[in-house]
Amino acid sequence: MKNLIYALISIGLITSGFADDIYLYKDKNGNSVYTNKPVKNAKKLNLPPLSVYSSPMSKRDYAAKGYTQAPNETKSTKIYTKDTAPTYGNETGRQQILNEELNREKQALSDSQQALTTAKQTKLASEINQPEQYQARIQSLQDAVTEHQKNISTLSKQLGVNN
Repeated sequence: MKNLIYALISIGLITSGFADDIYLYKDKNGNSVYTNKPVKNAKKLNLPPLSVYSSPMSKRDYAAKGYTQAPNETKSTKIYTKDTAPTYGNETGRQQILNEELNREKQALSDSQQALTTAKQTKLASEINQPEQYQARIQSLQDAVTEHQKNISTLSKQLGVNN
C-alpha cells in the first residue's frame, strides 16, 4: 500500500512539471471561470491530452449533430461543357468595344508605318556620326509597327474577322 502511495506521489510530481491542472468555478455573477490556480469551491477538470495531429473523419463524425454534409459514397463523373451560344445581353457591347479598339489599332499601325518610312529616309544631325543611335531609333519604330500588327491580329481573332 505504501509503495502504491509513493508511486502515485512520484508520478504526480513528475507530471506536474509538464501540465498544469485546470479548475472551473462560478464567480459571483454566475459566469464560468477557468483557471490554473486552485480557488475555493472550484472543480478540478480532467482534460484529455492535447493532440497535435487530427485524425481522419469517420462516418460517425459526419453523422454528428451540427455537421451538415455527408461524405459522398458514390463517385460520379461530371462532364462539363462550355456553352458556345453567345449571351446577347453583354455581347453587343463587347463587339462594339472590340471594333473600336481594332479601328484605333489600324490607325496607330498606319501612323507607325508612316513614321518608320520617314525615319528611314532621313537621318537626324546627331545620328550622322553615331550609326548605333540611328539603328536604335529605327528598331524602336519597327517594334512599334510589329506590336500594332500583333494587336490587330489578336483583335481580329476575337471578333472572328479575317484580315
